[in-house]
Amino acid sequence: MSNVLTMEKKENKTASEKIESFLTSNRVPILCAFLAVIVAAIVVCVISVVKQNGYKKGIAAIDSIEYTFTKDINSDDASDLVSRQSKAMEELKPYLEAKNIVGVRANMLAAEIAYEKKDFSSSLSYWLTAAGIQKNSYLNPVCYFNAASCSEELNNDSDAATYYEMAANSKEFLLATRAMFNLARVKESLGDNAGAAEVYKNLVEGHPYDTWANLAQSRLIALKADGFIE
Repeated sequence: MSNVLTMEKKENKTASEKIESFLTSNRVPILCAFLAVIVAAIVVCVISVVKQNGYKKGIAAIDSIEYTFTKDINSDDASDLVSRQSKAMEELKPYLEAKNIVGVRANMLAAEIAYEKKDFSSSLSYWLTAAGIQKNSYLNPVCYFNAASCSEELNNDSDAATYYEMAANSKEFLLATRAMFNLARVKESLGDNAGAAEVYKNLVEGHPYDTWANLAQSRLIALKADGFIE
């Protein structure tokens, strides 16, 4: 038994000596690797802080542009409105290409301005760009809902239906029931009465106490009365 313990001690000592010898002979590369890990961690932290500061500055700039654009605005003064719109759009240009929340906000504001100018094609483009920058953003259904509105203004009911459906499918969208009703309404205009009825029924069954559900029920009655559905 004593021989076994002695052998174990020798083996442990040998293993310990090997580890110590390895660490001693490789202390420089090990130290360099350790320092590299620390430096990398610091760089990641710095980049994160810089990004956050960049986001904050960008958002602050857009908030300032929006405030200046809307402050004491007089819709009756056409020349002042045009001037404000042009200035705001010019100031937004540096932020429109940003691939983060700054770009989302910049494109949304640009879309609103374009819509006010009745430039529905440009407004549609800005809304879709905003939605595409951060596809999982809580702002996406807002962008798709407004893109649908622009598509309707452009007499493109097919695209409008697509965008209303994308907005309606978002559980976080506060106007989801309105988007559902609009989707069904547009399907009616496309002649898809069966599809419209299905959406109306889903709205009534899923949100029975909602105002839009009441309107949906009225449309179902009208479609049935006109012989479009059974």
